[in-house]
Amino acid sequence: MLIIVESPAKAKTIGKILGSKYTVKASAGHIRQISDTNTTADGRKLEISGIDIDNHFQPIFEISNDKKKIVSEIKQLAKAAKDGILFATDSDREGEAISWHLAEVLGIKDKSKVQRLEFHEITEKAIKQAIANPRQLNLKLVEAQQTRQILDKLVGYKLSPVLWSVMGNYKLSAGRVQSPTLRLICEREKEIQAFVSEEYWEIKGIFEATKKVSNPTFRWHTKENALDTEKEGETNWFRLNKVKGEKLPEKINSKENLINLLDGLDCISEYTVCGVSQKTEKSYTKPPFTTSTLQQSASSKLGYSPKMTMQIAQKLYEGVEIDGSPTALITYMRTDSTNLSDDSIQACREFIAQNYPQYLPPKAKFYQSKSRNAQEAHEAIRPTDPLITPASLKGKLDQQQWKLYDLIWKQTIACQMTDEIRQRVTFVLQNNRQDEFTGFITWTTHLGFKAIMDDSLTEEKEGKSLLRQGDKMYLQEIFCFQKFTQPPTRYSPASLVKKMEELGIGRPSTYATIISTLYERGYVQENNKTLIPTSLGMKINEILTTTFTQVTSSEMTAKMEDDLDRISKGEIDYETVLNDFWWDFKKLVDSKSETLKRDRQKYRDTETEVRCPKYGDKMILKIGKFGEYYQNPNHPECIYPKNFKEYEAALKEAQAKFGNLAEGLFCEECGKPLIVRVSKTTLKPYIACPDYKIGNKHTIKSIASLQVGESNKLPTGFKAKSNSRKKKE
Repeated sequence: MLIIVESPAKAKTIGKILGSKYTVKASAGHIRQISDTNTTADGRKLEISGIDIDNHFQPIFEISNDKKKIVSEIKQLAKAAKDGILFATDSDREGEAISWHLAEVLGIKDKSKVQRLEFHEITEKAIKQAIANPRQLNLKLVEAQQTRQILDKLVGYKLSPVLWSVMGNYKLSAGRVQSPTLRLICEREKEIQAFVSEEYWEIKGIFEATKKVSNPTFRWHTKENALDTEKEGETNWFRLNKVKGEKLPEKINSKENLINLLDGLDCISEYTVCGVSQKTEKSYTKPPFTTSTLQQSASSKLGYSPKMTMQIAQKLYEGVEIDGSPTALITYMRTDSTNLSDDSIQACREFIAQNYPQYLPPKAKFYQSKSRNAQEAHEAIRPTDPLITPASLKGKLDQQQWKLYDLIWKQTIACQMTDEIRQRVTFVLQNNRQDEFTGFITWTTHLGFKAIMDDSLTEEKEGKSLLRQGDKMYLQEIFCFQKFTQPPTRYSPASLVKKMEELGIGRPSTYATIISTLYERGYVQENNKTLIPTSLGMKINEILTTTFTQVTSSEMTAKMEDDLDRISKGEIDYETVLNDFWWDFKKLVDSKSETLKRDRQKYRDTETEVRCPKYGDKMILKIGKFGEYYQNPNHPECIYPKNFKEYEAALKEAQAKFGNLAEGLFCEECGKPLIVRVSKTTLKPYIACPDYKIGNKHTIKSIASLQVGESNKLPTGFKAKSNSRKKKE
């Protein structure tokens, strides 16, 4: 019997489970794509290539060039498969569509005869259970996937050419999910640029149980001499709450106001504990991972990008070599459900009972999915077997795989443990002038799930040494901390995924791809793990948000996602969705295109404060087909790359650092002395001929190769080609 899956790794793992009775073949993803043909079979011209809009938006498919060999092999195997074919592609929209395309190329006209295997983990039990209970192909899921493909192409192929004509750059694109995501990043940047920081002050005091000074001392910590840490939650640090019985203003915005407010505070050191209150706090367990929460956690805890997280998770799902055998370690990694199977919950509880019995709750825990369109039949991301601990895999996985598995495993076990319980005691200190400070201490009395998340934590059943009502405390020092309100933080890849999920932009399978596309188009760049829109990204966003709100509105994009889910459930017809979108969208783009072309200079040029190195004029930042650059408007011949200042600094540094490596080295092509150069894009140094360009034969050397002793000194009697030619002339 032939089983067709998507990936070779998945094929290998399933093949190992089932043995030689089955042939398992991988399609390597999608085998067909929407064609780029501009005409139909009967010669009609298409407005959008590959989509026959006038014929119910019928897509025209073709086998991808790189899949023709695979399709041929699958056809041969299908002919030889006497016991039939099982389609074991993923059970989401994309996987269902891959099975449909495979059935099409194999000539299976009656799709009710297609036997689909559905499983969410690659284990012997799951695979054999799926084989024993094959289901029919879900044509509604296929319709939803094709509608998504068509919508994406309608938007991209209609709108992207407008951007090309306005910006003069054919690398640009707009997209149904990409554009509203860019808008989020750009709007946050505008908030940051418009933010005006305000000064405010916080006052804290250090207290001791014995009087050590007659009068407390003021310590002023401004922005320039701020303390590295400001300790709270310790018995001797308290925050000023009232002065002379009056609550402090919410914001004290200057040192002068603060000095007047605190007048006399340094004259009294003796305080009495006039209030002690205690309460119990809980830190609740969190659900097992969905795609978005895994990406967020891997970003914050491991520093992995969403794309990297998904690549590693894919390998853990499909199977990695452990002791010479392919083994699948986690369940399907594209999911928005927080459900766990009964078997997995029971296995987790058994593990907790054996290893952390004091943290086993009396009943299993269940979590409600927050995604409005979560597919509850699916499971959360979890280990295929909770008994396969991270410790048992040490040295058997590479470091990145091990860290991600450890993260998933701990989250899954922790979600079935008890909550963490803490005690918090708050103290109020007051002097005879009714100046009042408050402070607190906390400690953990029951670790719960934190026991598995962090083995350095401990419990303190007896509590800490506490102050009692009526105790005396003495103010030693008064710390005044100058603070400034902070602008909103830029999105990190993880927080952007969280926001996309919250607004319904995209689906688990698309988050990482969309963010990668924004990088590739040059719309955003990353700095200190935050996403910053480039000037190009801001310009593109300006064009789209002011003119084509239909594709930049998160509400519109979320509605489209809702419609796709309704199609998959059979609640709405796919053609209705496409008709409702296309004709209004087409009319809008056609009506605005000419206006945008007339105003193109407005979007291509930005006035700046950057001065021309040669003439000192303020330069214009321009956007061309190869990216952004500076130009002197009064001397158009003066053109500089956008990073020319960084380039000049990097070149000077490289020349000083590596100049000695170029001494005595000559170009093998022309004989010129080699010099230290720096890449204008990456700013990385190298040594090359002054005439070297990518693709020519002039000499280029890496710094590393020269540092280990490689040389290019001309041997005695050598005559460079260019010198020889000059002599003949």
